[in-house]
This record gives sequence, structure tokens and C-alpha cells, in this order.
Amino acid sequence: MSSARISSLEMGRLLAIFAVVIIHAGPLRGDAYSQNINILSDVINQLSRFAVPFFFLLTGYFTQPKLTQAPSKTFSHYAKPLVAIWLAWSAIYLLIPFRFDVAMTEGYLAARIGYWNFLLDSPLNTLFEGGMVHLWYIPGLLCALGIIALLIRFKQQSLMVPLALGLYMWGLGAGSYQPIMEGEAPIFTRNGPFFSLLMVVAGFELRRRNITFSTKVSVAMFLGGLSLCLAEGALLSQYDIWMATHDFLLGTPIMAIGIFSLLLNHPTWGNSPVTFALSQRVLGVYVAHFVVMIVLFNVLGAFAIEGPVKDMLLAPLTVLLSFGLVFLLEKLPFTRFLVQMNNSKPHQIPRTKAA
Repeated sequence: MSSARISSLEMGRLLAIFAVVIIHAGPLRGDAYSQNINILSDVINQLSRFAVPFFFLLTGYFTQPKLTQAPSKTFSHYAKPLVAIWLAWSAIYLLIPFRFDVAMTEGYLAARIGYWNFLLDSPLNTLFEGGMVHLWYIPGLLCALGIIALLIRFKQQSLMVPLALGLYMWGLGAGSYQPIMEGEAPIFTRNGPFFSLLMVVAGFELRRRNITFSTKVSVAMFLGGLSLCLAEGALLSQYDIWMATHDFLLGTPIMAIGIFSLLLNHPTWGNSPVTFALSQRVLGVYVAHFVVMIVLFNVLGAFAIEGPVKDMLLAPLTVLLSFGLVFLLEKLPFTRFLVQMNNSKPHQIPRTKAA
């Protein structure tokens, strides 16, 4: 299959970036709602967890031919601009105060020093994350692409799947399932290659082996994966682990592959110039949206806007204003690198994305 952009997958990018914003906005959560509504919030959170795995799948799927033919060159092609984006946005988020009221009343350092100390307390983990929590996606993606490139370079491609599965299980054992499996890891296992490698390899293998699933099977995988995630969340809640903290569970890859396959089966879905115009800016929205969200949190807080009104405003405004910010940054030559992989035409090179 050609690596030209597929409208259904581009639509999937847009659905996924909205899901990322939903995860970070956390609607229907808190004392303003009943316990049942808070449970619904947790369900929405897990439903939205297909997003980052979907982005990893996309990267593996579209880079497979290039990685197979020229692994080192392909890795370098992705790594150079992504590292620049990661470093620049890490610096931005290190500088932006989260609480404007604290910065104005107690001073800038008072508003920032606690977060800086938090990052310094775990420097290795910070290296795999960056200046803000969502930026973990970029080091995670590069870890996965780097491992795949090395395995291909040294003709050990057969190790990709078992290594990816092993790291995923290690990540679960030292992450969400730590109270049961008592696993340990040098970093928070959401970061690095623990989960990213399996999802990128899954996309890689779907393309390389031309694996397809029928629409019925794809829907069953998505719903089954989601159901498994919810069941796992309910089980782990017995160990006082909040369901909304689970980035990856056993059901997550199944859910993500299900929706990815469903969209592949319907390549004309979302076939609109608007879809393509917006989807090529998803990476920019991913890295930039927390700036918008921080501002909105402060503005809404200043006007004491809470509960349902806040939930109705926060996610839609974050998405709209983030796209606006990306369009603005693209217009300025010295800020364009913050939101674009390169200056190539978007229809020629499939873009990676990022939660």
C-alpha cells in the first residue's frame, strides 16, 4: 500500500488528539459530581486511551518500508526534528508557571521551584519525559524507532516482536500491575520503550505482513479491548489504584489495533480538505496544547468557573485555541520548527504524532 496519506487515518489523528485533550482535561470529575458520574469519567478516560497507541501504530505502519530499506537514515530523518521539538517545548514548559496567581503574588520562583525540584528528584525519568508530562511521547517514539532500526541494521528483525512483548509485560509488571507482580524498573514505565515499542512494532508488522482484520473483527477488538481495560481498572482499584492513572493495560493494544484496522478498512472516511489541513498539524497541537490548557485553567479559575460549565468549555476551547496557536507558529519562520517535522509538503511524507 502506498504511504500517501489515507483520509480515514488522518481522521483518526483528529479523533486521537481530541482524546488526548479529554484525558488531560478530565471532564465529569470531582466533588461537583456524584460517584456514578465520576465512574463515567473514568470510563471516558480509558476509552480515550486508544489515542497515543494509535499514533505509535501510525508511525510503525508508515515508516515500515523506509525502516526496512534504510534503517539508520530513516531513524535520523525522524530523530533530528523530533529532538529539536522536544528540547524546545521542554524549555518552554520549564519556564511557564502553572499558577499565574502564585507567580503574581509570591513571585515567579515560588511558582516554579516546586516543579523544578520534582523533576530533579528523578533525573533519569525526566530524561525520558521532558519538561512536561505529555512530552514523554517523543522520547518513547524515538526509543521504539531506534530499537527497530538497530535490529534491522544487525539483521535481528525476528527479535522485534518477542522483545516488544517482553518490554510491555515488564512495563505492566512494574507499572499498573506493580501491587500484584511487584516489578521494578529504572524509570516510570509509561516512558521509554516499555509500551511504545510494542505499538510501533504492531504497526510495522501490520504493514510488512499485510495483516488485515474484517470490519466485524476490528469492532470486536476495539470493544473487547476497551472492556478488558475497564475490567482491569476495576480489578486494580482493589489495590487503591485510580482507574484514570492507567496509561496502558493488557487491553490497550487490542483496543488501539481494533480502531486502527477499522479505519484502514474504510480509507475514504473523512475524505475532506479540512481533514487533511487539520491532521497535518496534530503533532503541533499535541506538543502545544498544554500551554493553552494552562492558560485556560488559570482564566477559568480566576472567574470561579467550575463543574459542568468548566467541563463544557475546557476541552473544546483547548482544541480550537491549540490549532489556532499552531497556525500562528507556522506563519513565523523562527517558530515553524516548533510545530513541524520539516518543510516538506505534508502529502509527501507521512507525519508522526503524538499523550
